[in-house]
Amino acid sequence: MTNIFLNAVSWTARLLPMQVKRKLYQCGALTRWLRDGLNRLAPEGKTTVTVTSGGLAGMQFSLDLQSEKDYWLGTYEPTLQSSIEDKVSEGMIAYDIGANIGYFSLLLARKVNQTGCVFAFEALPTNIQRLQTNVELNNLGSRVKIVPVAVIEGEKSTRFGIGPSGAMGKVEGSVGRDSVIYSKTIFVEGISLDEYVYKHGNPPPDVVKMDIEGGEVLALSGMSRVMDEAKPIIFLEIHGPDAAEFCWNILKAADYRVCSLQPGYPTITSPQEIDWKANIVAIP
Repeated sequence: MTNIFLNAVSWTARLLPMQVKRKLYQCGALTRWLRDGLNRLAPEGKTTVTVTSGGLAGMQFSLDLQSEKDYWLGTYEPTLQSSIEDKVSEGMIAYDIGANIGYFSLLLARKVNQTGCVFAFEALPTNIQRLQTNVELNNLGSRVKIVPVAVIEGEKSTRFGIGPSGAMGKVEGSVGRDSVIYSKTIFVEGISLDEYVYKHGNPPPDVVKMDIEGGEVLALSGMSRVMDEAKPIIFLEIHGPDAAEFCWNILKAADYRVCSLQPGYPTITSPQEIDWKANIVAIP
């Protein structure tokens, strides 16, 4: 019964347009009924599944279907998925800052193809292990380089708080996420992108995706030369009004156009237009 139900969900997810699937998340009692049904029948713990739809359709992923259905169904951050599909092309060098378990690292790897490369930066040890597993499941080890560090403003050891989920954390000095309790602290190695590229001799990025729980204020501070010389497209998740203003000032000083992840990429004219936990794209 479990396999029949999950196969039916997978088949339905492949057929439904993204707009319909997103609406199903907003249907109150129906949404709860669907989620409860999936939770009852989904296997417990990590299991290897085939992603049903979205940018990773057909790829293998090790997931906990009790809590990570959106990866499996391809409904994870659909506007960012669409924008990456639109802006990233074969042969690019992509940096995934805050790679987590690898959803966008693998999407970027698919887009840059065999002539490109993805550098997946992740500081949390539990995420690094799962990221490695998902890269190996898809035989992408030659195309995805895992970099086990936090991207900050300089090269040093730094304090890193671990959130309640165990898969979420942020580096000391981050802005936003003040309501989240980070009960455990570890020390991780940190580096700036300017140092990673120009001191350590790694290829500069053509595109950067950054989602680091408020640490964007540190990471952007440490990549001024990258922005000035390499001029990558930057997909950025911003966490709160303080981070929005800080990031806005850095991006505008580097002569970037700040845009919304909406059709046509409309220009954002002030940091006050940026919602809390907003995804934007900065275009040189």
